[in-house]
Amino acid sequence: MVKTVLPPRLLAAAPLLAGLASALPPPVHVPDLLSRRGEDDGLLSTSAGPPQGWWGNEDRSPELDDVTSSTFEQVLDHFSKEDGVTFGQRYFTSDRYVSEGGTGEDAVNFLCVGGEGPSLDASVLVNSVHCTGDMVELAKLLHEEHGWDVRMYALEHRYYGESIPSPKKGEGGLRSPKEGGDGPDGGDKKGDADFAHLSSRQAVLDIVNFVTSTDPHNRWVAFGGSYPGMLSAWSHLLHPSKIYAAVSSSSPLQVTLDFGRYNDRVASDLADADVGGSGECLAVVEGGHAQVAAALEADGKKSDPGSDPKSKSPGKKGGEVGLDKVAEMFDVCGGADTLRVERNRQIFAGWGLLRIPAQGNDPSCDGKVCNIEKLCGEILHLKKTNGKDGKERSDMEVLSEVRRMQSDDEAGGWMERQCQNVGWDDFVSYYSTPTRWNANDRSWQYQTCNEFGFYQTCEVDSSCPYAKGYHGIDMDLELCQRLFGIDPDEVRRRVDGTLTYYGGRSLMPSVGPSDGAASPNLVEDGDGRRRLLFVTGDVDPWSELAMSTGDSDHPVISVEGASHHYWTHEVKDTDGPNIAGARRRIHETVSGWLGVTSREGNASIDGRASGLVSPEMA
Repeated sequence: MVKTVLPPRLLAAAPLLAGLASALPPPVHVPDLLSRRGEDDGLLSTSAGPPQGWWGNEDRSPELDDVTSSTFEQVLDHFSKEDGVTFGQRYFTSDRYVSEGGTGEDAVNFLCVGGEGPSLDASVLVNSVHCTGDMVELAKLLHEEHGWDVRMYALEHRYYGESIPSPKKGEGGLRSPKEGGDGPDGGDKKGDADFAHLSSRQAVLDIVNFVTSTDPHNRWVAFGGSYPGMLSAWSHLLHPSKIYAAVSSSSPLQVTLDFGRYNDRVASDLADADVGGSGECLAVVEGGHAQVAAALEADGKKSDPGSDPKSKSPGKKGGEVGLDKVAEMFDVCGGADTLRVERNRQIFAGWGLLRIPAQGNDPSCDGKVCNIEKLCGEILHLKKTNGKDGKERSDMEVLSEVRRMQSDDEAGGWMERQCQNVGWDDFVSYYSTPTRWNANDRSWQYQTCNEFGFYQTCEVDSSCPYAKGYHGIDMDLELCQRLFGIDPDEVRRRVDGTLTYYGGRSLMPSVGPSDGAASPNLVEDGDGRRRLLFVTGDVDPWSELAMSTGDSDHPVISVEGASHHYWTHEVKDTDGPNIAGARRRIHETVSGWLGVTSREGNASIDGRASGLVSPEMA
């Protein structure tokens, strides 16, 4: 057993974890995060295959050659333009679907909105998790079948990837929040200074400034999944004369501080037969966590005989197993002593003993326990067979074995299994120390404290499948205080302010100044029509905060059995009919809005008239 020092692959199912790469993070699996920390400033993928955007000589796509990377001189503070400070914002462009000689009358610009997910590279306009199945495939369809010229762009989000303002005044950069800002960008705490101009409000105006500066004549359609889906929706909602239409996939618009319903949905996914789950599978996961919680509580009573701690997971006989055994079963770094620290115990039991791929469920993945169907299949197989000692496995023993399978999958066959680091102090230290390889993670953590919350708790009265009562909102609020100096009341105020500012699922944003900051005109005059398409997967836990009903101006597609914006990913032969149907509906709806006609002059494509659009779009 080793304690590795590789850098983290935070949210490889979304920017952190294993599985599908996408955008909004599922719950941080701290052992995976900490065990991949690097001592140097280099990057090293821990996946079995090539990292996102990497192309070997034999596999390199020739389409990458038509993608160019450039830097746009972006305004640092859109709410205080008089200071004249700018920074370099990276973007990518491709004319692959533009005819020789430029763009004619039938021309449009497609923009893939960047966010907090995997850093953008040239593959974003070829084949990536970001905008491939919807945007890139539609551009190809419009060009090859209808003769349209479609210029594709991808804009990196400020403070992510290579679009990070300089920390030195006068070099395009960061300044103390005490010098001013737009409310949610800054504050009066020292820790805010590093991210003085990081906010979704600035990012929306980055999009508007970019499109108007790049091509003010042709129409723009914005695409994004998850947080970028929120930005694509807001950019059209607030600036319809600049962003003609938008496709917003898996976007949790109903911003909330305590998102315990995320884990409630994880539980229901484990029991969902349509994706390979079952009630039996859920019962084993819940039972294993309850047994671990009982062991933790029993050890706590022995350590402090005078205490009478409230039992958080009653009814399971886990107290019969000593803490040394629990630590051994789950390969905890530091053994039982680590689990005698309260915050460490909470990370260990309340954030999940194993990874449950609800957000990143991929029916075609090839790992042993990489999706819900395979995970539950292995759980039930282990439960129904005896262990090496010839005895029936307890629920806790089943989870231990599955967790080790996940670790082996993660190692890719070339790295020794590592111990699980559940140290709270190490977790805080990781986010506290700026490095090149944790920049994206720190930026997103700040945005959760400053704007969104989205903290996936596991409270006693919830349906969370983990150890109930071991992940309260206090942990996340403590992190905001320690990392950025934002106290709990201020976090709550800022999250509430974000919901008011954009309007959540009501799609009715506040049009007045926010927090006393100067505010640009929020709702502009266009043709008076919204063209805003929402797409969500019904297995995705983030769908709890997404749009569920729509109308002709903002239709909604619900994709049965789909996880987090899976339809934006690479098109595969193994994609099910629901994913293919969702892409077709996206393509037809956007084509209808653009008034696309075939080369032969047939009637324009209209997704709502075609019968391909789900009832929510009627």
